[in-house]
Amino acid sequence: MAVISGVGGSVTFASGYVTAVRSWNITITADSLETTSMNPTNGFRTHIGGLKSWSGSYSAYVDGAAFADIDDQLGGNPSSATFKLVSGSDDPNISGSILITDIAVTATTDSAVEVEFTFTGSANPTIANT
Repeated sequence: MAVISGVGGSVTFASGYVTAVRSWNITITADSLETTSMNPTNGFRTHIGGLKSWSGSYSAYVDGAAFADIDDQLGGNPSSATFKLVSGSDDPNISGSILITDIAVTATTDSAVEVEFTFTGSANPTIANT
């Protein structure tokens, strides 16, 4: 079995600024719609699939110019995002438009300022090799 590692990613805001992604996670979910009728067979519920959604978060370093406008990304127009799983010319990746829903800034004396962005995907993500 081939194992892959997550070593890359970028997010481009509507303004054109590209963040230096440090880590990321994505969750893809599907609604489960109950279709149980009265007196179900063997007493078990039944379900069908519903709408899908995706969300996640990523941690990034930002420069001083971008930091001054960081709150403009919150709840603004969806930004394009590409999250790569490995570093190379034919990398598996997940890309799409994301809407930033939460921003958390962490500053410590022994590290660069790190910003955690939480997002909701807009429409479907593209999962492919580039």
